[in-house]
Amino acid sequence: MRYGIVVNPNAGTSSVSRKRRLLESVRDILGGDCVIRGLDTESNRDFAQCAAELAREAEILIVAGGDGTASDAINAVAPETTLSYLPIGSGCALRYALGLPPELPHVARRIKEGRLHRLDLILCDGRRRGFMASVGVEGDIIHRRDALQESGIKGPRAYAMATFGSLFGELDRCDTSVRLDGEEFSISEAVTTIVTKIPYYGYKMKVVPRAVFDDGYLHLLAINSGKAKIAQILAGAFISENKFGTYRMGREIQITAEHERYAQIDGNLYRKGTSFRFEVLPGVLKMWY
Repeated sequence: MRYGIVVNPNAGTSSVSRKRRLLESVRDILGGDCVIRGLDTESNRDFAQCAAELAREAEILIVAGGDGTASDAINAVAPETTLSYLPIGSGCALRYALGLPPELPHVARRIKEGRLHRLDLILCDGRRRGFMASVGVEGDIIHRRDALQESGIKGPRAYAMATFGSLFGELDRCDTSVRLDGEEFSISEAVTTIVTKIPYYGYKMKVVPRAVFDDGYLHLLAINSGKAKIAQILAGAFISENKFGTYRMGREIQITAEHERYAQIDGNLYRKGTSFRFEVLPGVLKMWY
């Protein structure tokens, strides 16, 4: 089996030299013909091009980074590409969704002894694929986080500051209409409307506990709680799982907001708008672990 590792040099808080050492130890486990690329990329576009090129050379393309890095790779490579994942980002919801261990050598051995899994993806607006998306407060948090990162504040500290500023400042609410497989309903003063394939957010927060990666459905959770309840939701998601919100499942979802809101896909800021369309892509993601 020929492996190729494509790494995002900006993922997580480790230096490039430390990432190189960690990935060289992974390469020793996977075999000497495993190549490592991407540490010299300087932008998301450079990384996506590097991933696409390496995918044409390797039997299994291993993406080293966080959720946003995995998402960028998914959207850069050909659909028939078999992917795997090394979690070296900050939150790494995908690690928990795939049940991977925290130590990279253990992940490497899991990959070496792994098998193929066919998982679902979300198609957003007919143009971008992902495994978790939302319209509302998460997009605002990521917008704030990106600004903090540009100022030099990185990792969990940036997330914490952005989350506090978004949730405990003037909380953005919006009356929202949802059309799910032809059925329409409304969420008044929605804080967020989540469309996901996985139960987790970053840092092992189990926000949508009934979400399944390979069941052929989208899982929707809308939350319109007050600040005290949101704090309870966050605490519950960290400790065990979230038990609040309006939950539905379906194959096609249209979300229409009363005013413009940020949307995020896999921890990356997507776009700002009032209307977003999502559909499930069953079994299109080939993952090896």
